[in-house]
Amino acid sequence: MTCSHCDCAFHELQESNSPFADSSFPCMVTDAVKEVRFAAGDVLFAQGESSSSLYSLTRGLVKISCHTPEGREQIVGFASPGKLLLGLQSLNEEYCQYSAVAETDIVACKILRRPLMHAIKNRGEVAFRVIAALNAQLGHSRQLMRVLGHKCAASKIASLIVLMIPRTARGSHRFTLPFSRGEMASLLGLSEETVCRQMAKLKRAGILYAPRGKIEILNWEKLETIAEEASIEAA
Repeated sequence: MTCSHCDCAFHELQESNSPFADSSFPCMVTDAVKEVRFAAGDVLFAQGESSSSLYSLTRGLVKISCHTPEGREQIVGFASPGKLLLGLQSLNEEYCQYSAVAETDIVACKILRRPLMHAIKNRGEVAFRVIAALNAQLGHSRQLMRVLGHKCAASKIASLIVLMIPRTARGSHRFTLPFSRGEMASLLGLSEETVCRQMAKLKRAGILYAPRGKIEILNWEKLETIAEEASIEAA
């Protein structure tokens, strides 16, 4: 039996290179899943609140952040379809360790924590899926660390844009830019002025067009080349 709301609550594990790519592999937590929708700006869960659910995105983008004791927001990542199960880090915690806010309108599968934990304890197939989800999340974290490790601002920004747009959507031309220049600066450890300057350079080079709130990639090949070149001289 498959989930009636989407291909699977763990649909991001169904890619062709996944050990769970076989569509006949059943959704083992169907009774714990329901489809939910959030508008841009809605909070899926907040840092410090009771950890009761996980979310698997099928559409949209979510900002992941935490707050310092002084109240300053620190953006620590983002989630888009095919990336990770939101809330997975707090699966064994009583309270959420970070906040998740919809940057765009989103559709997701909401997975209740307690039934999932019961399934993990009693069904090896579910445990294997959660292990695979953890591996996917670690991979996403490594990608983000790689972005932050770039020495040059141009590479950081290009890498973030590449990460933000799912490969499955790259046949399209224009996307909603989910983060403001200031939020991109916060995530990348740059000044907002630097982000604006580098975005303007990418525009002048004919690589992208970014009217307010939107982004259009004009040359994917050049953008990905810049994303991989950490030695490019920063402005």
